[in-house]
Amino acid sequence: MDQHEDKKRNMLWYDWLVFLIPAIFIVTLGLESALGAKDAEYRDFRAVAHWFDPVFFQYNLVMTLLVILVVPSLALSYTLTMANRKERRLQHEVPPERRGEIRRRMGRRASFGTYRGSVWLTTIVVMLGASILLLFKPVSSATGVGADFSLGANMLTMGPFAELYETNPDAYYSHFIRNQIAFQFGWLGAYVYFIGSVVRAYFTMDLTSHTFVDGAIRMIVASILALVLSFAFDFFLPGELELGSTSATAHVHNSTESSTATESSPGAGALTATGEEAPGRASSEVQNTWNGDSEGTVVTLPQNLSLLPIVAFFLGFYPKRAAMGIDRLVVKITRNIIPGNSYRALPLSMLAGMSYSHELRLEREGFDNVENLSTADAVDLAIRTCFSYVQLKQWIDQAWLAAHLREDYPEFVHRTGIASSKELELFLSTCDSAKVAGVEQLAAALAADPAASASWKLRLTAIKILLDISPVPAGNCRQLGENEDLSG
Repeated sequence: MDQHEDKKRNMLWYDWLVFLIPAIFIVTLGLESALGAKDAEYRDFRAVAHWFDPVFFQYNLVMTLLVILVVPSLALSYTLTMANRKERRLQHEVPPERRGEIRRRMGRRASFGTYRGSVWLTTIVVMLGASILLLFKPVSSATGVGADFSLGANMLTMGPFAELYETNPDAYYSHFIRNQIAFQFGWLGAYVYFIGSVVRAYFTMDLTSHTFVDGAIRMIVASILALVLSFAFDFFLPGELELGSTSATAHVHNSTESSTATESSPGAGALTATGEEAPGRASSEVQNTWNGDSEGTVVTLPQNLSLLPIVAFFLGFYPKRAAMGIDRLVVKITRNIIPGNSYRALPLSMLAGMSYSHELRLEREGFDNVENLSTADAVDLAIRTCFSYVQLKQWIDQAWLAAHLREDYPEFVHRTGIASSKELELFLSTCDSAKVAGVEQLAAALAADPAASASWKLRLTAIKILLDISPVPAGNCRQLGENEDLSG
């Protein structure tokens, strides 16, 4: 490797800022927690250091730092080690005339500068998400220690429930917490999926800048999707929080009444001043006391609320499937309302050896259906993805044939055993060299009805012309109609 290429692979001084800035932020908060004045009034991020117990807060800081730095660390490690292994593998797979292209393009991709923008973007998204999840502490009044949301919240988190700020502060705060839970656990699900995909891409030598951009977008989209769907949570699972009400599940006591209630027998459905549960309360109910504007309010949380983090995490971990489910539901509802084109692209899943993770990886490169993949360059995709040149060449040849046969492709493969354009080209050219009508044999194997057989002959003849097949003087083609049963 020449000196110029070595220089390109080295990190520049400002590339190290992606490690230093998060570390400086975390260390500053840690020192403030350990050494800062607890009673001092702050109007900046240093106030976060005094919202929690110091030991617990510093533990959260360590977790936050690890969550953030895993992004640039994997990118740096990949450029230093795994990129060279991938280049050596491709040199043995691609045709000799294109090996120079491999060396030239892999040299550029093995530089940290190629990942600079995407790593910065992902690091910022992870830093913001981890801070909300691990460092923020929402409170409902100015007397609490944390982020005071009694002053109001934005329309993104509240939506139509923003009007409750003036009419019912207790219900306003409960809706805010619920939406924050959905937002944060949606981000957490997307982050867990992102870490898994990055580690998989690292060991399969497929870690590109697109991996980080895709992860950042996934975390943003999943968080917003979970937040939006949380507004409909009570519609599907009724059980509103009854904050601030005067029903049996929410009793407000002043200090005198609380003292009297402690000395006398406690009423059913309340908590005693010592924190013991009063008799008459069902054991399945979850109780929580919070010091808001109505101090001492006893709240019964609906049991279905525990499903919200699980649902939000699922939406974050599988945002594509959740979006596909919503899309299919909308299409089904509007099918008879909005007339549309009946043409639909063929899915990649119809190709042999194509898994769901393979579909996602090819989709990231812009090949989300069979028609698109049929026009791809195998060498280019081998450089950009983890797949071998041989595998990609096979998929592209299969996609070409499937794009011309469309919905009849699976039946064609089942009856003939020919799965790709190269296999069909070899079969027809060998038959031509042996003076055998290969098109007629395939048509007879595919359809017994004369009309259907004629249709197959026309389609296969057109495909043969597109393949530009010329007879080859190698091999013999036996009379498959006499010696082999293609229809079986």
